[in-house]
Amino acid sequence: MNRLASWKVWFVLAAALAVCAAVFFSTDAPFSIPTVQRLCGAPPLDVRFTASTAEVERFLSGCGVDGRSAYRNMLLADLLYPLVFGMFMASSLALAIAKVAPERPRLLAFAAIALIGSGFDYLENLLEYRALGAFPGRVATTHVLGMASAAKTITFWLAGVGLLGLLVVGGVRQIGARRRRRTADMMV
Repeated sequence: MNRLASWKVWFVLAAALAVCAAVFFSTDAPFSIPTVQRLCGAPPLDVRFTASTAEVERFLSGCGVDGRSAYRNMLLADLLYPLVFGMFMASSLALAIAKVAPERPRLLAFAAIALIGSGFDYLENLLEYRALGAFPGRVATTHVLGMASAAKTITFWLAGVGLLGLLVVGGVRQIGARRRRRTADMMV
């Protein structure tokens, strides 16, 4: 995690995430979320908090052949996004931890929570791909898909809340340090 606590790494990851997110969330690329949503008539399973087996089957049925093809393309493109997003969040957390608690480098391990979220995202994608490949049949793992989706979302939310908390602590400390300097300057 020490290597992720670098502004150079953070800027590279931020740029990669910006490009991936822009293409993935706001274009008409054949693998984009808007394309899948337009062809399937509903948001893809990836952007839902969770989905039951019935919801997975309803989504795949509503997609039709073209929608399922676009969804397959999206799942292939989604091999990159969890890695980039997880690394960006881990780098953000590592930088914030290093700033807030430089005397406690072992806390940098907390940044791995974002990588755990990426692991759940990959599990979710694998289960979605299995459900898609078996459609119109069922696979035994479809009921686990909703749990993987929820675990991904909760883990990334924990990382985000942790990052916000660290940023607040860092900001409060900076404000306090400025006030102490200002008070010390007035005493002189």
